[in-house]
Amino acid sequence: MAPIETYLKQLNEPQREAVLENSRPLLMLAGAGSGKTRVITTKIAYAIEALKIPPYRILAVTFTNKAATEMKERVEALLPDNPDVKDCNIRTFHSFGAWLLRRFGSEIGLENNFTIYDDDDSLSLLASIYPSYKKRELEPIMKRISHAKDRMLSPGDAMKRFHADLLFKQMYERYEEKLRAVGNLDFADLIGRSIELLRDAPHVQEWIHSRFAMILVDEYQDSNTAQFLLLKLLVGPETFVGVVGDDDQSIYRFRGAEVKNILTFASSFPKARTIKLEQNYRSTTQILDVANSIISKNADRHDKNLWSARKGGRKPKLFYVHDEEDEARRIVTLLREDRNYNSSAVLYRTNAQSVPFETVFKRYGIPYKVVGALQFYEREEVKDALALLYLLTNPKDEVSFRRIINKPARGIGPGSVGKIIGFAPQTGGDLLQAAASAVQNRTLSPKAAQGAELAVRLIDEGRKLIVDGNLVDGVTFLINESGLYEYYRELDLLNTTQKVANLEALVNAISVYEPSFDGLVAFLEQLTLDRTTLGTDDPRDRDGVTLITMHNTKGLEFDRVFVTGLEEGLFPGRKNEREEDIQEERRIFYVAVTRARNELYLFSSKVRKIWGKTSFQNPSRFIDDIDPSLIQVEGSPAPQGFDSFAKRDAVSTDWGSSGSGMIRQGFAPGAKRFEMKVKHEKQGDSPLFPVGQKVYSDANGEGEVVKIRGEGDREAIDVVFSTGKKATYLSRFADLDRIGGE
Repeated sequence: MAPIETYLKQLNEPQREAVLENSRPLLMLAGAGSGKTRVITTKIAYAIEALKIPPYRILAVTFTNKAATEMKERVEALLPDNPDVKDCNIRTFHSFGAWLLRRFGSEIGLENNFTIYDDDDSLSLLASIYPSYKKRELEPIMKRISHAKDRMLSPGDAMKRFHADLLFKQMYERYEEKLRAVGNLDFADLIGRSIELLRDAPHVQEWIHSRFAMILVDEYQDSNTAQFLLLKLLVGPETFVGVVGDDDQSIYRFRGAEVKNILTFASSFPKARTIKLEQNYRSTTQILDVANSIISKNADRHDKNLWSARKGGRKPKLFYVHDEEDEARRIVTLLREDRNYNSSAVLYRTNAQSVPFETVFKRYGIPYKVVGALQFYEREEVKDALALLYLLTNPKDEVSFRRIINKPARGIGPGSVGKIIGFAPQTGGDLLQAAASAVQNRTLSPKAAQGAELAVRLIDEGRKLIVDGNLVDGVTFLINESGLYEYYRELDLLNTTQKVANLEALVNAISVYEPSFDGLVAFLEQLTLDRTTLGTDDPRDRDGVTLITMHNTKGLEFDRVFVTGLEEGLFPGRKNEREEDIQEERRIFYVAVTRARNELYLFSSKVRKIWGKTSFQNPSRFIDDIDPSLIQVEGSPAPQGFDSFAKRDAVSTDWGSSGSGMIRQGFAPGAKRFEMKVKHEKQGDSPLFPVGQKVYSDANGEGEVVKIRGEGDREAIDVVFSTGKKATYLSRFADLDRIGGE
């Protein structure tokens, strides 16, 4: 039996159908834990072995280099006797864009030695245009520019959703002009300029259509507008296109992801077929029941229902705890039951929530690692060394030039840098030549001229070494002779840091590449596209409980998962009141829950410190999404010192309730007790404010009751006001007037 037939027999029926469907556009709706990677890799292997598609004519696109590497390795394992399988083009979207533009970029005036700017580099370029602004002031502008590019909006386009005033458009336009002048690209350009290329050079698009017979996209729910448009241009009349994804796991809208891409696939690609992969191989039935209960409350989704053959296990449990420290201590108790630390994870909505867990875990000797801490590539010393290399490969790179020309100090101040850049138009943008011209024309002070000469000579010597095939020696030379090694060695001695060790790690990472100039270019490109490939200091490589944001858990799984901070104002956050925002937050909750294989624990705190001040919390509305029969509950939502859910609702003003002020000292000895004034007396069993009741608030104006929570004295209501604001009130204490009579 052929290997591929053996693998097909191991698939369930929908998975097998997805592999065998190759006649029309295909949407594979792959729920969490449904084996989507297995399906897409088997599909590639089937295309090569059974359909006889040459591997080089297959393009598979995903969103991280890690996923692309895993996919490539699994395809090669499926076809171990086929040496050509290595020719499969398995890339990220951005890697594909870089590949395409280095090959054909000259068609749109782009030189193939361009540098790819990361977010920090892009911000530095914008800051060089607007030196009167601080970087922190320009950071939101830069983010808006990136978001506009992700949606293929140019400075001249109407951008109402970005609140684009004239100043923003001017900044965007000047940034684009400068970026093109230095001949570099930012991350979004890898997609946008690829679209430009395919639109403006029809022969290139024709070549692509003839080159790729099959195009597959993984994690399609994370695609943005630009990536969708690129895919449309890549797919020719004879090209098979298949996408894999799950609209219920679309959680990156803040990065520009458009869930509508997967929701409208059938209309975008006529005659498309949809196959649902609903069998989950990860979680127990009890966990999946909770997940399905949550996500079913979203309106904008493909209907699907995950199921599992894994029965039994612990029933998911919800804890109402006093505060964040109590939350952490409860988790310690659960962890100590079997000390299975390495396969346990604490999930939270924001990075700041890790602090109490770190504090308490240290106190009780629980090993842990934090995912999302400062990454290797973000460290100052590493970025300095990389700036030398970027400038060596592209002497027009102004961002790298400004970063490294006077570091360590060589007497080249901002004024001298400006004078050097002033010569750039005469040298075609080459800043090293501009520095030499500034020296020759005696524009610089003697000290600055000496420093500029040294920098130019340094990079020239480093380039010669690398071009001659001595990549490691060339990089080491640049780090040493630039003064970076000695500069950071002294800082290490003063501060007991390990910055020199990080420079060494960088050289080690470069050493695995071809020892040539092309090898350096390949390293820098790979690094820019996914700098986590350095593999240095990844917390997930160490033992201990994983502390991680819900967003960062995408693609991960753990035996035991603790989902924390299920409180209004935190999850969902205060700014998330539009329906599309709430649906995205609910998808994040769904992703968090579906990371659990065997055990799931949910936590909601009654009290939490926000910016150092004590705040009473309302349970997250997402708790109400869960069928009560599916979870075991311990504790109650009423905070300590208050005798009812009602009074808690009445005092948590910072998070949307109706109280008149924040209570700061409710737990101190002898603290003043606050008595809430009853505004409405309940008559019978009917709610005080039925759903649909029009109300008026002095603070918020007219509104309407949209939801009732609890009953009796614990009855609380959600009100949406005409301004769009949403607030929660305890019915008896609500400072509201009914509109339309009693």
